[in-house]
Amino acid sequence: MKSKLDTIYLMKLFAAIVHRGSFAAAAAQLSITPSKASKDIQYLESLLDTRLLQRSTRHVTTTDAGELFYHKSQEILELNDELLDNLSHQKTQLSGELRLTAPKLWGERILTPIILAFKRHHPDVHIKASFSNEHSDLHRDKLHIAFRSTQITTEPYLARLIAKDESILCASHDYLSRHAAPQTPEALAEHKMILLSSRDKVFDRIKLLCTNHSAMQSIDQRLDGELTFNNKSAIYQAVKAGFGIAVLPKYLVDADLRRGDLVAILPDYQLASANFYALYSHRRKDSALINLFIDFVIAELTPAQAKVD
Repeated sequence: MKSKLDTIYLMKLFAAIVHRGSFAAAAAQLSITPSKASKDIQYLESLLDTRLLQRSTRHVTTTDAGELFYHKSQEILELNDELLDNLSHQKTQLSGELRLTAPKLWGERILTPIILAFKRHHPDVHIKASFSNEHSDLHRDKLHIAFRSTQITTEPYLARLIAKDESILCASHDYLSRHAAPQTPEALAEHKMILLSSRDKVFDRIKLLCTNHSAMQSIDQRLDGELTFNNKSAIYQAVKAGFGIAVLPKYLVDADLRRGDLVAILPDYQLASANFYALYSHRRKDSALINLFIDFVIAELTPAQAKVD
């Protein structure tokens, strides 16, 4: 059978079984029957003259040899993808699969229009985008690119700078008509703040930067609030409805600020911020598709960033 002579296919099948945890799930992923998947793995084990998987009624686990085969197969499959990717780049039409992740709000607001524009230019590229605030492991989750707002020294991947991730303290005219705008960071303690929370933390401290006698001064300010959300879109709605002051991403409120719908609070101070990076593994550094997509994202964001700055 031809497929049984295809080593790449056998590696993909084995990797799918390990990743999915069952023959049935792997078979569905590769659009084959579970019985074929089982027979093909038996063929692979006979070809290598070693057992790769331990099978039970409920679980499939790798043997020591299977674990080694899995990790080496992953390296070979990635090199194979990179080879096909670079060959396709030599053709007129770029093709291949691109799997990426990004923070939820930034992905929805900023990255989605860029993905759609890239897809119009390269219709044969298959793009799978996942937007989540949970950090993904590029190797475990089989991702090509992870866009993150991060301090780059903490990341174990290659990285390219995409854009600044700036935040702004802001409020609505309605709120400020009822509460005098704070003139100092300390005055924030007298205001109704709308706070962001995660699963186990409330972000109730901010670091404000200002220039004092040509030196940069940093002020750490605690915030109190009656409204807390784990979602920046909800905080944005609450700010626009006049419920208080909040820290929001600049990319989210910039249009509101320019139209005058929202007002920047403490404009002489700057909130400490990070940067957005495109992270990818060392094994992907020569991928034409990955590099072209990152170049495209940077090119799309640079004019907008320049206008804002």
